[in-house]
Formats: sequence, structure tokens, C-alpha cells
Amino acid sequence: MGCYNNGLGSYQKWAIGNDIRAFLLKDENIVNHVGEKIFPLIAPESTVGDFIIYSREKYTKSAVKMGVYQDECEVAVVGISENYDDAVALASKIDNALCGLHTLENGVKLQITLADSSETFDDDKYIETLVFKIK
Repeated sequence: MGCYNNGLGSYQKWAIGNDIRAFLLKDENIVNHVGEKIFPLIAPESTVGDFIIYSREKYTKSAVKMGVYQDECEVAVVGISENYDDAVALASKIDNALCGLHTLENGVKLQITLADSSETFDDDKYIETLVFKIK
């Protein structure tokens, strides 16, 4: 059976962050809020205003004797703002843009659900972290 199945497949597991970024950039509410300021792992030091960072937190395979039957990732998407209300609004927009069924250009379907969320304040910024489970 190998590594490719009806889930994420052998390529998407490592590049899932790129797909998440593409989904966010397709959402008008996100683009109106942050423009293209959506970065993997860390934002450039010169970034001003509201922005988003994302990182793949976990990748797992579920298998039986016959092989892998499901790939699953978790991706953290973090909305950052200098204003609490804007940070919460950005978190809501991220949730709305990502939750649900998405189809990649290669036809692979991804089911994205919110698995966890938290908020904090650091370095004079309000930080809303949303963790999404992707199957």
C-alpha cells in the first residue's frame, strides 16, 4: 500500500503549511485583515500590524498489517495583533477560513477541524493560537 492513501498522501504531510497558507490567502476576510502577511514559523522582524504565522505541529500515520490507512497532521495557526479585539477577530476569521472540507489542486480532499485554541500576551502583542487537525 505504501505511504500514499486517500488522506494527506506522501507529499502533503510535509508541505501542509503551504496548503494552509494558500487556503488563508484565498479568503477575502483574511486578506483584508493581514494582506499577504502570513509566514511559516516566524515573521520577519520588520513586520508591522496584524499578521499570521503557522507551523506543522505534528504528523502521524495510522497503520494496520496491510499498511497505512490514514495520515493526520496538526497545524498551529497564530493570529498576532497589538489590539486584543483585532486579535480575537483575526482568530475568528482564521477559524472560518480553515474549518471544513478543502480540495487541493491534485484532487486530494482535506478535512480540517479546530482541535484546540489558546490566547496569550507577549512582547506587547496579543496572540491567538488555533490548532487544526487535518485528515
